[in-house]
Order: sequence, then C-alpha cells, then structure tokens
Amino acid sequence: MIDSETVEKLQNASIEERIAMIEILLQSLKADIRRDDSCQSETVTHSQRPAFGFMKETGEILGDLVTPVLPENAWEVLQ
Repeated sequence: MIDSETVEKLQNASIEERIAMIEILLQSLKADIRRDDSCQSETVTHSQRPAFGFMKETGEILGDLVTPVLPENAWEVLQ
C-alpha cells in the first residue's frame, strides 16, 4: 500500500511526472499479466483435448437408408 508521504508527493508532482508514474505502473502490470498468462497457458494446453480426431473410431455404422423418413407425397419438391 502507498503511504501518506508518497501520496502527498504524487499530488504535488507535475502532470508529466504523474504520467510517467502511471506508465511505469502499467508496464509492471502488463509484465505480471503476461507472466500469469504464460503459467496458465502451460497448464491449459496439457489438459485440452486435441482439436482434430478426438472422436476417431467412436462412431458405428448401423446400416443403409432404404426408405425415406416421410412418404413421397409429403415432399413439396415431388408434387
């Protein structure tokens, strides 16, 4: 936490000095966020399933379609 003396110094500082302090804080935050993201991405990549082929050889062919689901007179195209 920032002590009262530091807060007073910041309030009395020029605009340029306060902007410089904000930029320093932002750079520090960005570095921390990148570090956290890199740690999380390492754990996430190991737990994710592969993008392609994860259902390979899980399907089953039951047979061919021999009749339509609806009768032919229900199809608008055939009328």
